[in-house]
Amino acid sequence: MDFKTFSTLKRLEKFSEGYRGIIYTYTEKGHKFAVKVPQEEKLKKAFLKEAKILQYLNSKGVNFVPKVTFVGEDFFVYPFIEGIPLKKLQKENRDNLNLYLRKLIVAAYCLDKLGVFKDEFQRPFTNVLVKGRKIYLIDFERGQLNKKWKNLPQLLQFLVAVGLLNRQEAIELGKLYKKEPKKVVRQILKRLWR
Repeated sequence: MDFKTFSTLKRLEKFSEGYRGIIYTYTEKGHKFAVKVPQEEKLKKAFLKEAKILQYLNSKGVNFVPKVTFVGEDFFVYPFIEGIPLKKLQKENRDNLNLYLRKLIVAAYCLDKLGVFKDEFQRPFTNVLVKGRKIYLIDFERGQLNKKWKNLPQLLQFLVAVGLLNRQEAIELGKLYKKEPKKVVRQILKRLWR
């Protein structure tokens, strides 16, 4: 089924529009769903790849990504996540920022272990949602399967940008991560417990 047909079957409301896609929402049986559609036809392949990556992660029990419930010819559906973008939280609630950064580090490591490269960890402001004490990673259309050990090194760049690491530390940790990933994750998490 294509999005045009799907849109005649549901009462969709436009929720947001980004550079590459549009999110619509609808409610069914008391549950709110999101529908992700590419802005242009040429992006269809990337969006279907995103759905495939999310389905793979769903099959591995990863609970910090949207759970895909339906994939159409040019769109996919998942339960809507009522979350706050990390960028907004970073400005308003710095007290819990370390908690969410720890969760983000563990998520990056988990994706690395599963061979999924998200390719947006150096600037996770808008593609990480926070709901209560939980984080959700969204926007995998630039992601790739079978790419190992790249997410956490990208996240190190972000930790430098927010002042939690200096550049030299990040470079050293990035090099060590390829050899001893668990050790690096422990070192960074320990630092965030201070």
